[in-house]
Amino acid sequence: MLIAQITDMHVVLPDDPMAELYQTADRLAEAVRHLNITVNKPDMVFMTGDLVNCGKVKEYELLRELISPLGMPVYLMAGNHDDCDNLRSVFPDHDYLPATGPLCYAINDGPLKLIALDTNLPGKSQGQLGDAQLAWLDAELQACTDRNALIFMHHPPFRTGLVTMDDMNLIDADAFGEVVSRHSNIERILCGHLHRATQTLYKGTLAQTCPSTSHQINLLLGETNELETVKEPPELLLHYWTEEDGLVTHNDYVKNYPAVWKMKSGVQ
Repeated sequence: MLIAQITDMHVVLPDDPMAELYQTADRLAEAVRHLNITVNKPDMVFMTGDLVNCGKVKEYELLRELISPLGMPVYLMAGNHDDCDNLRSVFPDHDYLPATGPLCYAINDGPLKLIALDTNLPGKSQGQLGDAQLAWLDAELQACTDRNALIFMHHPPFRTGLVTMDDMNLIDADAFGEVVSRHSNIERILCGHLHRATQTLYKGTLAQTCPSTSHQINLLLGETNELETVKEPPELLLHYWTEEDGLVTHNDYVKNYPAVWKMKSGVQ
C-alpha cells in the first residue's frame, strides 16, 4: 500500500495577494499532475489540513477543481486555516466526513486502520482535540485488534525547536500523549502544519510532519528564532507499507528529475 500525504496547500483565489506571493493554486496543480504521472503512483491521497487559506466557499470550490483530476481516492482533513462547515458544503460526496461535529473519521477497509483527527480550533492558530474526540480516538484504537493504525492530524503534538511554530502547536498535546501511550498498535502519527519535514520518537511510536506544497518555513532553530517563509521546492511524503517491513516514508519533490545513471536489474 502506498499513501501520498500532501499538506498546507493554502489555496487562495487569483485576486488574493497571497496568490502572487506563493502561487498556491499552481503549485497544488503541479502536485496533482505529479501524483498522476509518477511511477510511484499512490493508492490514495491524504490532505492533512490548511487546504485553503481563508476558509471561503469559493476557495474550496477552487480546491475541488484543482484536485478533481486525481485518479485515486482523496481524503480531506481540516487545519487551522480551514472552515469545517464550508469544507463539508463543497464536498458533500466525500461521505466519510461526518455531517456534524469534528471532522474526524476512520477508514477500516485496508491493511492498516487509518484515523483522521480534527485539530481545528475556530479563530485560533493553535490546535485542539477536546475530550470527546480523544475518547473517540481511544475507543477506535482499542477496537483495532487485527492491525496497526496510522493517525493523521494537522497540528503536531511535539515541539520542534521552531519556537514560533511550536507556540501554534496542539494545546492538549499532553492529553493526546496519554491516549497514545496506552496503545502499542500505532504505526505512525502523521502531521502537517509545520511546513517542514521533521520526525521524533513519541510515546512509543514515531511522529512526523510533512512539508508543504505551497511554501516552507525557514529552518531557524532556537529561542530567538523568527518566523520566515521560504520558496523551497514543493514537497510531499510517500508512505510505503508492506506486511514484511511495516511503514517506510519517502520525501518526494513535486518535480521529476531525470536519471543520470541506471543499472540493469540483477547486475552486480
